[in-house]
Amino acid sequence: MADVGGVGRDYPLSMEKLSPILAFYVEDGIERGAARCNEVLHYGGMGHTAGIHTRSREAAVRYGAEMPASRVTVNTPTTHGAIGFSTALPPSMTLGCGSWGGNVTSDNVSPLHLMDIKRVAFETRPVASRRPAVAAQTLSLPQQPVAARAARADVSSRSAGTPKVSREEIAAIVDRFLANRSPESIPAPPMTTAPRSDDSRSAGGNGGTLRVANTGSQSAVNGNKAAEFVSEDDVRRAIQKGEKIYVGPKTIITPSARDIGDPAEVFAKA
Repeated sequence: MADVGGVGRDYPLSMEKLSPILAFYVEDGIERGAARCNEVLHYGGMGHTAGIHTRSREAAVRYGAEMPASRVTVNTPTTHGAIGFSTALPPSMTLGCGSWGGNVTSDNVSPLHLMDIKRVAFETRPVASRRPAVAAQTLSLPQQPVAARAARADVSSRSAGTPKVSREEIAAIVDRFLANRSPESIPAPPMTTAPRSDDSRSAGGNGGTLRVANTGSQSAVNGNKAAEFVSEDDVRRAIQKGEKIYVGPKTIITPSARDIGDPAEVFAKA
């Protein structure tokens, strides 16, 4: 067990740990505790799982409403509750994180998600049309009053008076439009700049995207320095800024960061 003093890059035990280590925080009151849990989820577990142990149902509901997590377990270990072992959730080892984590679902993925379901849907609410009846359809309808036939004839006469445009006239209009267009300038490709190596601030300012450790960064042949550690927060910022994160063979990438970064092609070899 490890008492962790904070959340972020300077506290490696605040991220996901596939090891027999239990990190914990001591906070004063449920509000402070919920705020700390929210901070941990934002750093490396958006949309995954949160848990609370309490005798107050109201506190559990309030806590669950605030957490950016698809599963909120109550009075049970999150490891067992999230996969449905100690709860009524669908048994699964694949847990969707919803839009928080960039997933298509927030469910516990089960065999039901692998089934093709076909649905034959009958009309339950008629679709009203404001257009006049088509002439071909009126032939098969029973005889209608004289007023209705006169109204249709009036509509037909108005449509017949509409001038028609030939294909040649349309082609001439398109040619004139294209001839008057000014050529568009081709934008220059963005220049790739090397990340700053002084402390862990980003190259983009105000949060930034590409973070490089202040000491012991891996050197590379192309001039870019590989980050030593990449979290989910780093990947999200890189996607927002449209930047790359340079990694090397010794770079530590959290599983959640890789799940988001690989499809977005954020990672680049230093």
